[in-house]
Amino acid sequence: MLLSPLAHAQEPIAIASHVLQLSEEQTHALLAMVQSRNEALRPIAEKVHANEEALAKLLESSNDPAAIGALLIEIHAGQKQVAEVARNAAAQFEAILTPEQQQRLQFIRQASQVEPAIQAFRAVGLL
Repeated sequence: MLLSPLAHAQEPIAIASHVLQLSEEQTHALLAMVQSRNEALRPIAEKVHANEEALAKLLESSNDPAAIGALLIEIHAGQKQVAEVARNAAAQFEAILTPEQQQRLQFIRQASQVEPAIQAFRAVGLL
């Protein structure tokens, strides 16, 4: 059975809501932010994907550095646009958080920086 994108978002939303101790209104705002962000990202991501596929084909069949460079520039611009849309959506949501909730979010962000190290420590049996 295939799940809708909304169904895939429910568990992470519930976890974020619990950890940040969001109100019901804030939880709805988070869900709305995720949905609108995803809608805004969809056409950008599709264009980046199409450009990546075109680049792969071009690399297999051509030695045209100008065309290759143009596609790389377009891909990079699309990736920057994706990051900007995501940053803006997160910032809009963060604006409705209380100072305590903002501190919790900052803690999670800091913890995510060491997540790869945690996996490494688990792999060598130190955790």
